Amino acid sequence: MSATQRLHYLHEITEEGGKERFVYACLECSCVLHVSPTFEPVAETIESLENRCPGCNSPLEASICCRSAKVPEAWREVSRSALSARRPRRAETEFKTAASLRGFSFNFAPLDALVGHHVDPRWSVAFRGAPANAVAEFVCFRGQLPTQAGGWDSTVVLIDGGNRSDLYLFSAFAKLYGVHPRKALRRVVTSRAFTMYQLVDLVTNELPRVMDEYGARMVVLSDVFGVLMDERSEVDEQEGRRLAEAVARAIDAARKDALVFTTLATKTPYDRAVAGRADVLVELEEVGGRIVGTMVRHPFMKPASRQFTLRDLLFHNRRPAKGAEG
Repeated sequence: MSATQRLHYLHEITEEGGKERFVYACLECSCVLHVSPTFEPVAETIESLENRCPGCNSPLEASICCRSAKVPEAWREVSRSALSARRPRRAETEFKTAASLRGFSFNFAPLDALVGHHVDPRWSVAFRGAPANAVAEFVCFRGQLPTQAGGWDSTVVLIDGGNRSDLYLFSAFAKLYGVHPRKALRRVVTSRAFTMYQLVDLVTNELPRVMDEYGARMVVLSDVFGVLMDERSEVDEQEGRRLAEAVARAIDAARKDALVFTTLATKTPYDRAVAGRADVLVELEEVGGRIVGTMVRHPFMKPASRQFTLRDLLFHNRRPAKGAEG
């Protein structure tokens, strides 16, 4: 085997590396698959390697990652073409294309264990609890990733009900995947609601129009009922329940054309309107600096619990997440 064909691993990267490069690697074994001075679609690496990691033979469609890092000068010769030459060619029918993927994936072990490795596009998924805000930002970014990387390859419509949008957190996720934050932000259409009546108007009247205008196939409603708990809200409980039901019906309508994620970060008396209708419901609670996730409802998976930290979520694309086996 020549020097250009030997395997390298992410843990070999040090602070004393050479030039900044885009590094494509396998999340399962940290094997480096390709190094490039410019960002290239992950589909090219997946196809070149026939969807198999040369290090551990795992499918790359759900385990490939890309990060920007300073790498040793010798790594400039690392290429997918050299690695593909190491393995025998397989029949083309064995390669799974993007069209064969069943749905969106978090590509983060604890959340995949709670929601499933692929989210059916017909489902409505709800996360309940204060840590759900971080999940909303994560979903907004991953929704625009290529389907080969478990994304949805779509503009994402974000409706922020609790004024909780966190640009710094969103940017951190983008940088983790080697995507410039400004480029990622251009694929998120954000609307904020400052009253419950504005929220109902947004999801009932404006959302269908925006989805059609931008061709969006993913919708994220962040802290959807947070606006109802604002001290300035003058909506009484009966009216609040009526408005909450209107929001839930609008979500049912949107999910016919889009994958819908809802977060209930602020606990309210109206959560059941959305949580009760969700195909997948996950509770998130912060305990001792860790996030405890519990799957409450799922179409076919048994209840489960996993633990992770925000740092795990922020750096999962660089190393295996801690607490995944929780």
